[in-house]
Amino acid sequence: MPLAAILLLLLAAQATENLPALGPPSPDQVRQEFLARLNEARSAAGARPLVLVEPLNRVAQQNAEEVRDAGGAVHYDEQAIPRIHQRLRKVGYVAHGWHQEFAAAPGNAGEVLAWIRSDLPASFEALLEPNYLELGVGISNLKGSPLYTFFLAWRESESFARETAALGNLERVRAEMLARVNAERATAGAPPLRLDPRLDDAAQHHAEDMLVRSYYSHISPDGTSPASRTRKGGYAGRIVGENIARGPLAVQEVVSNWMASSEHRRNLLLPAFTHLGVGVVVGRNAAMGDTVIWVQDFGSPAGP
Repeated sequence: MPLAAILLLLLAAQATENLPALGPPSPDQVRQEFLARLNEARSAAGARPLVLVEPLNRVAQQNAEEVRDAGGAVHYDEQAIPRIHQRLRKVGYVAHGWHQEFAAAPGNAGEVLAWIRSDLPASFEALLEPNYLELGVGISNLKGSPLYTFFLAWRESESFARETAALGNLERVRAEMLARVNAERATAGAPPLRLDPRLDDAAQHHAEDMLVRSYYSHISPDGTSPASRTRKGGYAGRIVGENIARGPLAVQEVVSNWMASSEHRRNLLLPAFTHLGVGVVVGRNAAMGDTVIWVQDFGSPAGP
């Protein structure tokens, strides 16, 4: 063998000796690999990708260690569910819903998920559930085999955002409200109302003001009333009325609530009213948390 070739072989051997030995992947690497493989499967199923979040990693890790210490027993009994809720609260995660799956199997992330898919198809389908958006992975061992906990959840704030997304279209909300109110008035024998943009503006401004200044009343902190607000908006009403509500997430729900209240029902069905204005705002403040505030302004214009 030529001297140059021998020298190259010796140099290569020396360089190999100086390389650090490759150990097993770290827990973070394992979690990232599971995330990548799961998101490939979710993409194929048309579900949004998951995001790996540290609070859920911590909960999943505690759950994995609990199963390990119990010798593999998994019980969702009266004690287990409150324990998990307590763990979520402790890490500051407000969950609207959560689900977890366990797997004890050797191999890399792709192999473990392939085994779940073939042997535990219901568990695999649960990992693709589109409502869940965030993931935590717990890593432990069970009788000599790697043990994994997959903890999926979606936040209360995410649920609220989904449930109120349609309220962002004010034109559609007002049309739906008018139709719902006029259906109730028709049943009661009252004439239909018409939307008035000046009443819409007054109702919307009042809803937004209540959210921004964290109060809930027909009278604002600086003393404005339904009559003064509608008059300021250019609607000179012979009579004016107002309904407000906080909390309902849809037109049908809020109208049903108003109809169940004698005072609000009176405004809704009063034959003398001819016009309606609708305001709705979705948001959050310190006093109310995530909330929806609704305002109806009723009026009949001044005349002879």
